Amino acid sequence: MTNAPLLIAASLATACFILAAAAIIGSPNAVFGGTRSAPAMVRTAPAGAIELRPGDTAAQIADRLYAAGLIDSPRRWTTLVQLLGWEDGLEVGAYTFEAGLTSYEIARRIHRGERTPLRVIIPEGLRLEQFGELLEAAQVVSTAEFRAALQRPENVAGTLAASRPQGVGLEGYLFAGGYEFPLRLSADQVVRLMTLRFDAEVAPLLLSADSSERTLHAVLTIASIVEREAAVDEERPIIAAVLWNRIELGMPLQADPTVQYAVAGDPASVAAHGWWKRELTLDDLASTSPWNTYVAPGLPPTPIAAPSLASLRATLAPADVAYLFFFARGDGTHAFAETYEEHQANIERWRGQ
Repeated sequence: MTNAPLLIAASLATACFILAAAAIIGSPNAVFGGTRSAPAMVRTAPAGAIELRPGDTAAQIADRLYAAGLIDSPRRWTTLVQLLGWEDGLEVGAYTFEAGLTSYEIARRIHRGERTPLRVIIPEGLRLEQFGELLEAAQVVSTAEFRAALQRPENVAGTLAASRPQGVGLEGYLFAGGYEFPLRLSADQVVRLMTLRFDAEVAPLLLSADSSERTLHAVLTIASIVEREAAVDEERPIIAAVLWNRIELGMPLQADPTVQYAVAGDPASVAAHGWWKRELTLDDLASTSPWNTYVAPGLPPTPIAAPSLASLRATLAPADVAYLFFFARGDGTHAFAETYEEHQANIERWRGQ
């Protein structure tokens, strides 16, 4: 799957009409006696963007399209719009036209108000609630619509997300990255596209990794913690190793990001500290939640965020180390230790720096 906008092909009847219009206009490039093999109305245009302002006439719009290299002739494009009866029905706004659109397709988009595709960048390491906020800010769908679409099983049917444990939501199963959403998508379509993108990006990693002893859900959960913990790429496999080592020994993970995820279940905490509370208190660390890995043993019930491909690779191929502890140095890197005594020494050395 790609990020390119979805295109709606013109019907056969429309195509016939365009050929007739080219003949009426008298294009020297028309198939009716000209030397070229394609009519002017189906010229392949380069990509381009223009902004149409209130009061612009069809002729002025044609001039702007021509200046952007999107059409061959302002006169023929204006005549086409008049033949279609769209001269007084051209919508203002910013438009982006990808390569390969015909003059008719460009005119139709402007007539229908199909403006610039909605571009959204969703960074890795965010919760689904933050996905919804970014989608709403970009005017793709509202947070309420997005939240409702996450609950409908048909939106993930046949995808990797459909294999998640029963009763578990889609946290961690939607791909974080750059998107260009076609205009007027429903929230159901948005969720479907994001789960399909997840499959396209993640499935190759799973096929190339020896993960037969670990479920996808466990891998995503560890990878999401790695994503929130790691600040430098070279430490991701080491952090992943620490987490797996602790799970295998039956030790609590004691990962701060899981506590941040847990406390964000309280709207008051989100209002005061955002989705990821920076300074955790002793009460936070002692809070009762299956996501608080200081209190609850094993893995949390779900991933806590959308992991990057780098974190997934690290989780699938952790470093071959015996570390069980790490402590943030304050510069984005961590001090690792095999024993609790070494860990305490690291804390004494690096705390406050």
